[in-house]
Amino acid sequence: MLIPKKYILWTFLSFVALAMLTGIAAVVLPRGWVDDEVMITILIVGAYSLGGLIVVILGGNRGIDGRKQKLTLRIATTTIFISMVTFITIVWIEPLLNWKWENLFWRSGAVFLTVGIAFVHRLIINPLNCPLFSFKVSKRTALITGAITASIIAFGFINDGFGNFDELMIRILAISAIITAGTTIATGALAFFAPKPGEDEQGTLASSIPIDITCPRCKTTINAHTNKDSRCPTCKLHVRIEIKEPRCTCGYLLYQLQSDSCPECGKPIPTADQWGSTLESRQVECSTQQKMHPRP
Repeated sequence: MLIPKKYILWTFLSFVALAMLTGIAAVVLPRGWVDDEVMITILIVGAYSLGGLIVVILGGNRGIDGRKQKLTLRIATTTIFISMVTFITIVWIEPLLNWKWENLFWRSGAVFLTVGIAFVHRLIINPLNCPLFSFKVSKRTALITGAITASIIAFGFINDGFGNFDELMIRILAISAIITAGTTIATGALAFFAPKPGEDEQGTLASSIPIDITCPRCKTTINAHTNKDSRCPTCKLHVRIEIKEPRCTCGYLLYQLQSDSCPECGKPIPTADQWGSTLESRQVECSTQQKMHPRP
């Protein structure tokens, strides 16, 4: 049974509010009124709750294939949660640990946090999309170098710190981190600010055209406009009709195109977007394929 999103939201916000109140109490109340362990624990939970809220929001974005990033979200949340539990454990049992075990806990928490951040980076980058070749190169580079950077950092924590790294490894880590940061910024900039497909090409229809439809509730005729909000004059039902002309991913308008491939970029055009393609023709095609390949 899935937990409703509103419960997750209020849980996160409650932890953040509790962390804020703890911080204020630490400043206002005399020293010693609040145990350091309690204060640090609440601050850690509050910080992780804020980060977790961001992760959950990012996890709801679909990738370029239209599917939600469930596996990436699970790995990110699991590793980050384990790192939070590890750090809280250190706070409470630190007096009982010798230096070796304390160092092991710190390094373990850092490794899980590094892995979690790497998958959060993937949650951010993967849903972005743009038809430009430079964007595809930048996005692929950001994902690859991000994984390399996280792997080197995690290996450094596992290998008892970065002091054992030689100069070459340090240089590789620095170069990989710089490339990751630069290509991540470039990927986001291209996705949000680059011209979208078809923006510079005039369509055959206006952005909004009048259309008469029948109200599905009271059967009254509604004089609506496409891509704008309308209301039924009788029952006041809100109605919005969205229309969008089919285009290739490169932005080429497919209106009256008598071809199964785009003349601009050469990509095949889906049957549903081909000129003259109807539901009946697709059903006939599907039926023909089933007859040619009968089920055993």
